[in-house]
Amino acid sequence: MTATLASRPRFLIAEDNYLMAQEVGDFVRRCGYDVAGAVPTVETGLALLAEAPIQGAIIDIDLAGEPSYPICEALASRGLPFVFLSAYSSPHALIPQEFRHAPQLGKPIEPMQFELALHQMAGSPPPTVAAETLGNAVLDGLDASSRGLVVPSLESVDLRAGDRLQVPGKPTGDVYFPVEGLISLFAGNTRGTRIEIATVGRDGMTAPGLLLGDITAASEAVVQAPGTAWRLPALRLRRLAEFHPPLRRHLLDHAGEAMRQIMETASYSGRATIVERLARWLVQASQRLGGRQLSFTHDALAEILGVRRPSVTTSLQLLEGQRLIRSTRRTIVILDLEGLIKLSSR
Repeated sequence: MTATLASRPRFLIAEDNYLMAQEVGDFVRRCGYDVAGAVPTVETGLALLAEAPIQGAIIDIDLAGEPSYPICEALASRGLPFVFLSAYSSPHALIPQEFRHAPQLGKPIEPMQFELALHQMAGSPPPTVAAETLGNAVLDGLDASSRGLVVPSLESVDLRAGDRLQVPGKPTGDVYFPVEGLISLFAGNTRGTRIEIATVGRDGMTAPGLLLGDITAASEAVVQAPGTAWRLPALRLRRLAEFHPPLRRHLLDHAGEAMRQIMETASYSGRATIVERLARWLVQASQRLGGRQLSFTHDALAEILGVRRPSVTTSLQLLEGQRLIRSTRRTIVILDLEGLIKLSSR
């Protein structure tokens, strides 16, 4: 739901260059906020402060040849935040000590830095962003300010079975956050040597090592079950995380969890039987897809487990014999989820 005009934080713009003031105002509105007014002088800035309620200000250090610090003093006395926007190469040295805590942004505007500064002054992203439920655990776990940065860059896309979302040895172009569907991450370069090392569903994301400097895809990402996902350019996500520590920490936490899951999968695969590995994979797929009817061919399962197709067929028959599943050529129905969990936990 779109926020009403009255509910949006309003910012004062103190800038004596008309075109720059227009650019700043347009950017503020694109970020979901409102402009209380744009003033070119200290005098008009103080007058607007006395009349209009605001939540913060964007201030040029120099306004028509006069330092803008009286406006800063008025803002500080009311407990209102502000940021400096300046073309000076080293503005820090020009700013009085009592105002050096304020963020200092340069001209021309760097969108991500400016957007982050607005969200921090407002105390939260616009209500339209904060209220959204995105359907992916990684995205829905973001704090309000991080969501405000990430959501405008997300694109909803369809996932089609068989789509290759990343190729080993190639730069990671996009990061996917599934809402529905299932993505396999494979190690190995050929059908005879590759094996699934991780399954990505609505609880995860592709390219979890991106923030660890892994900008080249180390694994192949293939869609196993169709659905939908949020897509975000990898470079954009890295830059957002560099500028916003809470976002970086959240994504690094997920990357750590993803690495642990990969290690657990490798350890389990080395000690479990094919039947147990298949049972474990079916349990995880069911949980991530939110259903007990799964559409996977024997060939797909063989590739996922890194075994021959006849081994999958035999394993499915054994699970059917224990009345844990019902299997056809392309469909597997889980009849006893608890039984599969118990089998895979041995």
